[in-house]
Amino acid sequence: MKKLAALATAAVALVAVAGCGQSTPGTAEPVARTVVAAPVVPPPAAAAGEAPPASTGTPDVRDIETAADGLRPFLLTEAELGPGFVSIAEPKPDPAAPAVCGGPGVVARFPDAVRVGVAFESASARVQEAVSVYPDKATAQAAYDHSVAGLDCGQGSVSGRPVVVTPGEDLRVDVGGAQATGWRVGGEGFDILLITVHSDEVVMTFTWLTPEGGAPGPPDPLVVTRGAVQKLAG
Repeated sequence: MKKLAALATAAVALVAVAGCGQSTPGTAEPVARTVVAAPVVPPPAAAAGEAPPASTGTPDVRDIETAADGLRPFLLTEAELGPGFVSIAEPKPDPAAPAVCGGPGVVARFPDAVRVGVAFESASARVQEAVSVYPDKATAQAAYDHSVAGLDCGQGSVSGRPVVVTPGEDLRVDVGGAQATGWRVGGEGFDILLITVHSDEVVMTFTWLTPEGGAPGPPDPLVVTRGAVQKLAG
């Protein structure tokens, strides 16, 4: 537990810039079968071939909190991960967190979203689920694309620490969703399996943190992720 806690800063920072938009230990972002997202001002129309720019709308905080509370019942639970896992604190979005490959992270680029998540820890692993619900499908697609681009560099950094990033692997057949990509990110003392899934207005990010050279399971990360995607997106 103590060793994993020492690695949490790096893991959480990675989650924050990879699409989930969270940056405090144990975060994730949710989405439900019936999502009532907070009212937001849609982003201005983008030129042909360009990703929609970040919206400048300011959603009511109370509406966002209500929408987030509605999503939490559809997130992972301790029982779904298995014996030995306990719930830990939910992280919060960090607009200042840069992408692993450099440049602004998803939270800064696409601030208008309902974001919520959960995190769990065992003696050998830390698991996070983060879900972001965007105001429309086009914005969610752009956010997902931004997340993928933010990990397409081979070598990057997390919290100022160098990391090696494997090429993204298409995991849609394994975990579901309209799009799904997985990466392995390695730094001194830790290994991370990161899976980002896109479905309609939702982007989900799953993070499996282990000490360097450790195994992410059991449970099987792909099996757990697939169940979580089905639970959230139907």
